[in-house]
Amino acid sequence: MSGSENKLIKNIKAWLSLVRFPNLFTVPGDAIFGYLVVNGKMDSPNFILVIAAVLFCYMFGLVTNDIADYATDLKERPSRPLPAGLVSLNSARFAAAALCLAALASSIFCGQRTFSTCLVLVILIIGYNYMFKHIFLIGPAILALCRMLGLMLGLFAANSIELTSTVLYPALIFLTIYVFGFSISAQVEVEEGRRKTVLSGAWLVMTSSILWIFAGLYFSTKVDDISVMDEITPSGWLAIIFSAILCLRTLKGLVMLHLKYKASIVPPFIGESVRNLILIQASACAFAGFMNEAFLVALLFIPAWIFSRIYHQS
Repeated sequence: MSGSENKLIKNIKAWLSLVRFPNLFTVPGDAIFGYLVVNGKMDSPNFILVIAAVLFCYMFGLVTNDIADYATDLKERPSRPLPAGLVSLNSARFAAAALCLAALASSIFCGQRTFSTCLVLVILIIGYNYMFKHIFLIGPAILALCRMLGLMLGLFAANSIELTSTVLYPALIFLTIYVFGFSISAQVEVEEGRRKTVLSGAWLVMTSSILWIFAGLYFSTKVDDISVMDEITPSGWLAIIFSAILCLRTLKGLVMLHLKYKASIVPPFIGESVRNLILIQASACAFAGFMNEAFLVALLFIPAWIFSRIYHQS
C-alpha cells in the first residue's frame, strides 16, 4: 500500500472518529418511528430526506462539540482528531458549516414545519456546545430535547395529521427521560468523586427502560390487566422482547457501576446507553404495529456494536 493510500485511510478514520461513527446508527430510528406513526408507510421522498436531515444535524453537533472543546481536549483528550492534528480546525469548521446547510436544505423540502423544527434543533445544538454543556441538568435537558426534536422531525416530514398509534406519547416521554438520564452521567464522566451523580443518571436510565415496557404495552393494546396475554399481538411481543433486552443491558451496566465504580468505566456505560437507543426505537415501532420496520431498525444495532469496538463514541 502506497504512502498516499495510507494517508487517505488515516484521514477517513480520523473523520469517522470525529463524527463518532458508531453513534450514527442510533440516529435514523427516531425519525423513522416519528414518520411511521403518522404516515403508516415509507412511500415518500420525504422519508429519506428527513433521515438525512437528522443525520446531518447529529454530525453537525458532534463536529461543533469538538471545535468548542478544542482547548480542553488538548489537555484532557489529546488523542482526539482535532488536538492530535489528524483533522485541522479549519477543515472541521468548514465541515460543520456544510453539515448545517445540508440539514436545513434537506428539511426544507419536507415542508415548513420540518424546516422550522430543524432550525430550532440547529440553534439548540449551537447553544448546547457553546453555552450550556457544562451547566448541571441544563446541558442534559437540552440534549434530551434535541433527541425529541429528531423524532418530531419525522412526525412533521410525514405531512399528515392522522395518528396511527398513541404509543407516540409514551415514546416521546421515555425517550426524553432516557437520554436525560445518561446525559447526566456523561456530563461528569471524566470527573473523579462524582459517583452519586453518575449513578443517579444511570438509575434514571434503568427506571425509564422498565417503565417504557408497561407504558408501550398499555398504549399499544389498551390492556388494563397484564394477565390478559391473548390481547398482545405478535408485534407487541416483539416490542416486549426488544424492551426486555434493553432492560437487561442497562441492568448489566448499572450493576458494574455499583460494584466496580471508577471514572474509567463510565464512558463504556454511556456508549452502551447510546447504542441501546436503537432498542427503544425498534420497540416503539413494534408497539405501534410496524413489525417489519422494527426489525429493520433493530438491525442497525449490529453495525453500531461492531464499529463501537473501533471508533470513539463519547
